[in-house]
Amino acid sequence: RAMSAEEVKDSGRSFGGLLATSTFISHARGGGVQRLNKDSAPASAGTQSADSTGKKVHLGAGYSQMDWMRLTKTQNDLAGVAGASTKRKVTLEEVKQHNRIDDCWTVLRGKVYNLTPYVNFHPGGDKILKAIIARDCTNQFDKYHKWVNGEYMLEKCKVGVLDTHVPSGSDDDEEEEESDDDDDDDDD
Repeated sequence: RAMSAEEVKDSGRSFGGLLATSTFISHARGGGVQRLNKDSAPASAGTQSADSTGKKVHLGAGYSQMDWMRLTKTQNDLAGVAGASTKRKVTLEEVKQHNRIDDCWTVLRGKVYNLTPYVNFHPGGDKILKAIIARDCTNQFDKYHKWVNGEYMLEKCKVGVLDTHVPSGSDDDEEEEESDDDDDDDDD
């Protein structure tokens, strides 16, 4: 049988986050926690505030950051480039054409990403993403997520490199391009 919230409290167990409102199954029925569906998931499923009121964004079941990471491991073309090089030069004018939530590109540290498949996974909800689509989001990203490796999280969404981007010493893709160019010089 499922334990009531009162029984959980009386048992001395204390759970926070998603487990605070989960249904606990007794050991007689195998123990564990019943999986929440999108309608019963608490607001704490979202991890970022949607606005200045501090209200949490509700992410549906299957849209956590772990779900996103699983998706990136199983889907090779989240960028929608159909096998084209992700090193191609992209103009800011082309980025600006992808300005709808169902077709949105952005620029992060000189690299162009198709955010469309990520929209429903963003912990802050799509409202925040609407403010940065079709433009360079680096400053906004760094303001709230400086500690997050956005390039890694979005690597499968990479479309190309902004044509005005000047590579820094930390741009792995640019170093690969340079080494490819060096190989070409040896053939001359």
